Amino acid sequence: MKKNIELYYDVEDDILEIQIGKPSECYFDEIDDDLFEGHDEKTGELKGYKIFNLRKRGVDGINKIKIPLPDNFNISS
Repeated sequence: MKKNIELYYDVEDDILEIQIGKPSECYFDEIDDDLFEGHDEKTGELKGYKIFNLRKRGVDGINKIKIPLPDNFNISS
């Protein structure tokens, strides 16, 4: 099944959201400082990430983000 990845940056709150696939009700676990991983409440499927305080990571903050993905995570075109 083909999944889209959507990025949204909230300038006012300094939060980057990465959404994988269709939106659903999710719970989030903190996996690193200011880095949260979201999972579907019903299936546990990986649904995205939220990164708080992105600007604190520096001017090139977007280049310094490292997100550990599950071994079975697959992106195809």
